[in-house]
Parts: sequence; C-alpha cells; structure tokens
Amino acid sequence: MNEIIKWSELTKFFERQKEALNATKKFKYVLYGGSVGSGKSYFLRWTCIYWLLKWHFEFDIKGVRAALFCEDFPALQDRHLSKIKYEFPEWLGTFNAQHHEFTLHPEYGSGVLAFRNLDDPSKYLSAEFALEAVDEVNRNPKPTFDLLRTRLRWPGIVDTKFIAACNPVGEAWVKNMWIKRLFPVEELETQEYFFVKALPTDNPYLPQEYYESLKSLPEADRRAYLEGNWDAFADMMDEGGWIRLMNDNELQAVRVGQIEHSGYRVMGVDPAAGGDKSAVVLKSANLQEIIFNQKLRDTMDLVGVIVDNMRKYSASVSIVDKTGVGQGVYDRLKQMDVSVIGISFGEKSDDDQFGNMKAELHWKERKWLLSGGRLIDNPGWSEFDIVKYKNKDGRIIIQPKEELFRKGFMSPNCVDAAVLTQYVSEAAVRNARMIKQRGGQFSDKMVEIWRGN
Repeated sequence: MNEIIKWSELTKFFERQKEALNATKKFKYVLYGGSVGSGKSYFLRWTCIYWLLKWHFEFDIKGVRAALFCEDFPALQDRHLSKIKYEFPEWLGTFNAQHHEFTLHPEYGSGVLAFRNLDDPSKYLSAEFALEAVDEVNRNPKPTFDLLRTRLRWPGIVDTKFIAACNPVGEAWVKNMWIKRLFPVEELETQEYFFVKALPTDNPYLPQEYYESLKSLPEADRRAYLEGNWDAFADMMDEGGWIRLMNDNELQAVRVGQIEHSGYRVMGVDPAAGGDKSAVVLKSANLQEIIFNQKLRDTMDLVGVIVDNMRKYSASVSIVDKTGVGQGVYDRLKQMDVSVIGISFGEKSDDDQFGNMKAELHWKERKWLLSGGRLIDNPGWSEFDIVKYKNKDGRIIIQPKEELFRKGFMSPNCVDAAVLTQYVSEAAVRNARMIKQRGGQFSDKMVEIWRGN
C-alpha cells in the first residue's frame, strides 16, 4: 500500500514521535509527552490512524473501531475536531461531523476513529474499541481509566492498545504508574506500561517565539511545561488551597527496602467497607510496613487478620479507627480481650493547632518521617500523593475524604492506618507492658498511658 510505505511523508512525525509510535508496537499502555509543545495531540490522532491501517493490511480485519477521548467536549473540539479537515486527506476517508467519526475508505479497511469526551464515562459501558487514546489523561481520575480498560477489546485483535498524552501535572495516578512505576497491588500488566518523554525542543515545527515564551514562565511552570519536570509543583498549593503532606522528594528519601523490625511494635488499622480496602500498618521504632491492604467480603473478617498479625509480629497494641464500620471491629476485639485502642479521626485534638485528631496524627506522621522514620517500600505508600492539608482559621486540617471521592480517588487507607500508629509512643508501650506484667488489665482507662501523657 503506497500510503503505508509513505507513512513518514504523510505524517511528518519527528524523531520523538517516531519513537513513541514504535513503543506502541511493543507495549500496550504508552504515555507520550510530559511537556507542552511536544506534538501530543497530533501524535495521538495519527497513531490511531496507523493502527487502523495496520490491522487491516496486515491482518485483513475490517471495520475496526478506535476512540480518541478528551475530558470534555470543548477540549475535544479545540484539540482535535477543529484540526481534522486540515490534516486528514479526502482520499483517506470521510468525516461525519454529526457523529464525530472519521471513517477510512473501504480500500483502507473502513476502520473508524471516534472522537469522544469523558464528561460521563459510563456512556461507554457497552462500547468496544481495539484502541483507546486519551489526550491529557491526567485530567481524568483513575476510575475513568479503569472503566476504559474494560472496553478495550476487539474480535480477532489480541494486541489492543491504550495510548495517552499529557503535561506533567494533574492526577497523581498517572505519574505513579507511568513515571514512578508505583502500581496498585492488583495491577497484573506492569510490564506493559511505557513512557516516552518529549520536550518542546524535540519539536522542529515549534516557533522559536513560543519556545522563548515558555522560558519566561515562573520557575515552577517553566520546570513543568518546558523541562517536563513532574515534581515541579510538588510543594505548591492547589486551587483549593491544599498542600501535599509529603512531597515526592521527601517520600523518596524515606522509602527503604526490606528491613527487620526491632523494638516496640504497634499496629494501625483502618477498616473499610463498600468495596474499599482495609489496611493494617505495623510500626516498630523508626520503621513502618504495610502488612495488609485488601478488600474483604465482610469487614468483620478483619478481626481475624488483626489477631493473627498481632501474634505474628508480637505487636503490643492495635489502634483502630472506630468511625463507621470500624466500631464493630473495635467492639469485637474488646470482647476478645485483645489489646486495642479505638479512636475516631473526627474527635477533638488536645492541641489547639489542629482541627481534629486526624490532623494531629497526620502531622505527627509527617514529623516522624522527616526526623528519621522510614517506610518499607510498598505501592500502597503512593497514597501519600493525594493526602493534603491546609491551615483553616488558624488550625491545620486534612483534606476530607468526600473531596477525594469527588475527584475519583479512593480512600488513602494505608496512610490512615500508618498515622494511627502515631497515637502511642515508645515510652507508652513500655509503661503499658509494665502494668500488664504486674497484673493490670488493659482498658480504655489506660489510653492516657498509651499516649505517653
């Protein structure tokens, strides 16, 4: 086919775009870009066309459907629909403006590139695509990506593709999976993710004036949009006034490989229900480890997990968030005479600088990590990316879970379990052990001792 042979002449891809196209031949999930001016949208459009042609001419599959998504219709119009009539030649196919679909002519396989928006991802629950492309993927929450993956299938095609592009800002899950390679525990295709970094300097078609304007941006913006630095805004306040509790550089410094626990040991437990994960974190001296992070059919099954792990790790006490479903877990542990403390994140802090107990414990966690605490490496710690705080009316508060849910984030259960371990001190554990050795029974009256007060 002449058009396939003259692909470079047809698209005029520059070297970095060619590199990204080749990456799509080897990997299932390819992210391209990481800066402005790197030809991201153009790359996505033409890579979709490439695969529609390839599947037809190499495998004789006709009528294959691909979809190119943006977060909403205005973005779709500005980035793609307005460009089609100037880029896609008439001999290649026809564009249906009403349905927003470009269809290749029959001699080229009748493949369809559908242009769609993601204002309501549930619209695609019955759709099927051999290829999905998402422009500015970081403007979409992780659940949207998860839903799109379920629609990625086509009869006769085993190497379905997901390609994406974005700037180095936005939703943290994109950075975690493609850049930092911190995957959720349930991810089974980690080897299929690949990132191709492209900068404005890679684009020979970019006007020099535009490049100079990027150089004139404020430092953080320049580092992100010109240099493709994913950490440029790590310490900055977001539009809601929230600041990350721990930035990437701080987290990188405190994450370590497998190390043996020593000294006193306590467990923090964050129970969950409704399809969310329950988490258990073990703390010993200056070390924290995620020892459980799973969904449970019945929240009360967590009781057995707690008892077994207290025995396994010789933990002195478990601190349970007894808010909501956690109350039942706490009550059952008390009935079993297990050393347990139940607290509610929403209860008042004794320290007036914090809005509630949750803020106090998160701040203690931050101070502990920055003063020598360490985290045994685990993908669950990526939750720190979404934990934020701000000063409201003179008190530190932590961003509510309700706001995280609205943005598509799941609850940061591992971090919540970790901060619960900050409720007790090493001295408190020693004191409680002495009381127990002398015949004293554990009770809620010992809470002040456990806190070291």
